[in-house]
Amino acid sequence: MIQTLFTPSEWFFHYRHNYLIVEKPLFSYIFDNYFYSMTILFSALTIALIVGMILALSTFGLPQKWKRAIHTILNSLEALPDILFIFFLQMFVVWFYNSFNILLFKFAYLGEGKIYLSPVLSLSILPTILFFRTFLLLLEEEWGKDYVVLARSKGFGKTYILIRHCLRNIKVNLIIQSKPILWFTLSSLLVVEYLHNIYGIVHLIFFDTRPFIITVALLLIFTPFYILYFLLDWVLKTDLKEISKQIPITMMKNAKVFDTHRWPQVNFSLWVKLWREWLQLLKNPKFLMGMGYITGILGVSIIYSFIYDLPVESIGIFQDEDGNYHAPPHPPGEGQLIFGSNLNGYPIMTMLVLGAKYTILVTMFIALVRVGLGYLLTISYVFWLGKRSKKVISELANGMQFLPLTLVGYLLLVDVVIFEEDQRILAESLIVPNMILEVVILIVFAIPVLLNTLGKESDEMLKKEFIQSAMLLGASRSRIFFKHITLHLLPKVTLLLGQQMIQVLQVLLHLGVLSIFLGGTIRGNREGASQSLLYDWTSLFETMRVGVMTERYWLIVPVLVLYILLILSIQAIMKSLIDHQQRKIGIYSTKKRNPSVNSMQGVNSCKNKEMFTLPPKKYG
Repeated sequence: MIQTLFTPSEWFFHYRHNYLIVEKPLFSYIFDNYFYSMTILFSALTIALIVGMILALSTFGLPQKWKRAIHTILNSLEALPDILFIFFLQMFVVWFYNSFNILLFKFAYLGEGKIYLSPVLSLSILPTILFFRTFLLLLEEEWGKDYVVLARSKGFGKTYILIRHCLRNIKVNLIIQSKPILWFTLSSLLVVEYLHNIYGIVHLIFFDTRPFIITVALLLIFTPFYILYFLLDWVLKTDLKEISKQIPITMMKNAKVFDTHRWPQVNFSLWVKLWREWLQLLKNPKFLMGMGYITGILGVSIIYSFIYDLPVESIGIFQDEDGNYHAPPHPPGEGQLIFGSNLNGYPIMTMLVLGAKYTILVTMFIALVRVGLGYLLTISYVFWLGKRSKKVISELANGMQFLPLTLVGYLLLVDVVIFEEDQRILAESLIVPNMILEVVILIVFAIPVLLNTLGKESDEMLKKEFIQSAMLLGASRSRIFFKHITLHLLPKVTLLLGQQMIQVLQVLLHLGVLSIFLGGTIRGNREGASQSLLYDWTSLFETMRVGVMTERYWLIVPVLVLYILLILSIQAIMKSLIDHQQRKIGIYSTKKRNPSVNSMQGVNSCKNKEMFTLPPKKYG
């Protein structure tokens, strides 16, 4: 492969044409379609950045109650799958055309000129929401600083301070926060190109999955953003990689790893405390609703699997009472089908019930192992790794943000988990190995990012005075980490757990659109007709393009609704856990802010109030 990279005369790619393998020069495809993909990508990011900034500036002066409502809405929209926004946009175009006979724009490439508006809008919706929320949070944090109060006291207006000072001072944090947004956008680009039938740089991998082609495609995707962030780092002359300074822990070098004399001690009241905390969580309506939805669907799926035999029977062509013939996909209500059937005639409701347990359990397992390994590896990160090793991990984590996990997962799985119809017996025998392979891939590629995040949080905690006091008193490393650092790290770990579950659901959704299903895929004889061996929810997203183009919305709406409710339930549970944990360490995140000290009201809150007050005089 390396030899081929340095031999341009061998740069060809292969694609199928009428069941024949055709060889074409790679340059001819790259120069045309690579710039097409980059135009769509950078246009979407530019629109998202500008619109997000305008929305943040225009809503910054709203009352605090409205801003809390905006944050709640943005948090919910941020967790929704990007495919939902693409689906709604395409549905709106179809509805507008049916209602007014006007086609707003083309949303599928049919060989007649390149399309730009639909893919750019589809790709920019989720980044716009993320940039809006990022701008709003950074501006709110910046508005509470002393120089803002000084500027307000000199008579400068809010708009002038926001644009002249606050926006300029948040640029470093904005660039740092933009890396996860870029990661989401790159992952969405793969799905956007596929659903719009666009022949871009990502689509090149669909033609040819040889290592050389994969390397070229990944380099072309990775290099522009690496150069962009390198230039931003050089222009701002700031270390945007946020490599933490080496924390002096000289006192820990001679500290014991474990307190062996504490091992025999068993605290039986721990289980009582856990039970009481569980009862307190059950009193939270958000936690109860989210947990009820997940456990309810999971329970129904497991019970249904024990009662009914597998596999699910397909409903093919049948004749009704009037003598009319009906072929799949059957609409809802036809032949006693509540949600209808897919293109192969399998009942959608049965697939949703049977596949729920695989979708939920696999998602929870991947997220728990990701966060668990990241948490355990943080011990060695904090106490044993040096500055160079931490820098390597930070560089690796930052670099992986430019490689979308959906694309990596597709490349590693496409030639392994997809089988033809005559290979069904082989595919069924490899369900467990294929599922293990996919789970391992989704876990391994997330560990460096999580380790870098938790490691930096733990390094910062070592600077706290109570940690230094524990070191002076001779506490062991294990006691400092598990007794002190972990207590303050739990809200962050809980937040990461929820984020990882939602991220896994997003990646599984993208892979499902690309016909990569849990346990394996039986390739269909037409688009959207592939079959999952486990009937997991991700397999139903493959028919999204067919459902929109043919207006058979029952193919995608039921699973989309259940997917959204699952994500919202995870958000509700994690928010309840974070609030509960923060109350224990003295942070009351759910407490309403006092309007008199609201950072937005700033100087106005000081009007008609004394600058200093004395305590009331006590008599007697």
